[in-house]
Amino acid sequence: MAVVMPREGAAVWRRYDYVMGLFLLMVLVLGATAIFSAAGAGNRGEFVRQVIYIALGFGVLLYFSLTDYRALGRLYGLTYILMLLLLVLVRVAGHQALGAQREINLGLFELQASEISKLMMIIVLARFFNSRRERIRSPVTFVVAIVLVAPPTLLILAQPDLGTALVYVGIFFGVAFMAGVPKRYMIGLVVLSAAALPLVVSRLQGYQRTRLITFLNPGSDPSGAGYNILQAKIAVGSGGLFGKGFLTGTQGQLGFVPSRVTDFIFAIFSEEWGFVGGMILLALFFVVLLRLFRAAHLARDSFGALLAFGVATMIAFQVVVNVGMNIGVMPVVGIPLPFISYGGSSMLTNMAAIGMVQSVIIHHKDLMF
Repeated sequence: MAVVMPREGAAVWRRYDYVMGLFLLMVLVLGATAIFSAAGAGNRGEFVRQVIYIALGFGVLLYFSLTDYRALGRLYGLTYILMLLLLVLVRVAGHQALGAQREINLGLFELQASEISKLMMIIVLARFFNSRRERIRSPVTFVVAIVLVAPPTLLILAQPDLGTALVYVGIFFGVAFMAGVPKRYMIGLVVLSAAALPLVVSRLQGYQRTRLITFLNPGSDPSGAGYNILQAKIAVGSGGLFGKGFLTGTQGQLGFVPSRVTDFIFAIFSEEWGFVGGMILLALFFVVLLRLFRAAHLARDSFGALLAFGVATMIAFQVVVNVGMNIGVMPVVGIPLPFISYGGSSMLTNMAAIGMVQSVIIHHKDLMF
């Protein structure tokens, strides 16, 4: 892939979106403090590893920022094949934990292929719709796009990982919308999906079905399936307006909230920093998203616009669903909070995504020599 040479450096750094970078840095700092608190005094190793993931993430972000994003589009066929191979490898030789087989043990760390595949799917869809701009209103184009998304989505559902599969669906609709696919096609797909929902639910694992059912009435099983939702809501509510203070949240520090460093990190953060702190964090995310949408507007070509919009959709979808899980307005489906939840695969994927969007911004005009 083409990397920006030193003589182009001045033009690159003049165009870099420092506003996005600054607000992303603030999100990362708040996320690191949340991990420090949620991990507890007896497990600071998670905090140390998260800091390492952030540092590696900045290296990945910088690399993709200085790489011409158009080179990614030229490799979309290879990207798609590699994505499927990774997901098949998870099925064949993946590490099983908590009833799911989602990770590949690489020795130093465990690679969650479904996380990396999100970004790969964005690249594939952006390149596909870009190559069919003249036929974007054709139903054949829409059907072929669905065929592209279906295999990786089904492989992820089989792990089972309902949350990530839903992110794929969100990415598909976001990129298709930006590409100009007729809305009637997407509405028709939503209707068909709704009709098939009973079949999908019947194929879910028992605990996944229980989560969906318990979401409607978590109080029906407060010590079982409803425990996660209830404890997260208690933590968020107990934070009040300004929170209980750093390292002093009782629900988090005493271990009542489950999956504290991953799915329910927002509950830990809100208990300690309150409603005001939670709103500040969401405001920071909002600014980052605005800059991502701005990048889609600035893009010099359709591929760049679709790439940036796809990244914005991926991050926005995960933020909305994760926060919704934590405050009890959405079922628990295991979606991490971007840049906040603990995890190397998620962090590196999201940082690479931001780097790609920075590349779109940098190359929105020809670099001056």
